[in-house]
Amino acid sequence: MTTDRRAAERRQKRLAAAASLVDRRNHSDRRGGDRRRAARAPLDLWVEEEKGNELYFRRTGNVSIGGIYFEQTIPHALGTVVRLRFSLPGNDSLIEAQAEIVNTPAIKDGLGMGLEFRELSGDARSALSKFLDEHGHDGA
Repeated sequence: MTTDRRAAERRQKRLAAAASLVDRRNHSDRRGGDRRRAARAPLDLWVEEEKGNELYFRRTGNVSIGGIYFEQTIPHALGTVVRLRFSLPGNDSLIEAQAEIVNTPAIKDGLGMGLEFRELSGDARSALSKFLDEHGHDGA
């Protein structure tokens, strides 16, 4: 009986800790509401992502001047910094950027992640700006 009670107490503590984590992820200042500050454009293409010695190919969902969103992908941990390489439709120039994972789904097995550009050359920023002028809209 004592073992069952202790197991139940441990289970309750784990559930409370998990609920607290989900609550913080959903209600912190960083996560509250729609934080988007820039127009987004739908974008469906493959992006090369490099994390240390690992290389991934990710499918995009949308892009803005401030970042990019990958759909249907197993996310890295928040704060992970990666190197991205891609070309925009209608432009053969290679865009290279450093980005940080700033948004992941709140559910345990959720797919997708939002990245914020940390380093982006002036030429890359100009190409993105032109693309967004032609294809962008408010993503709210």
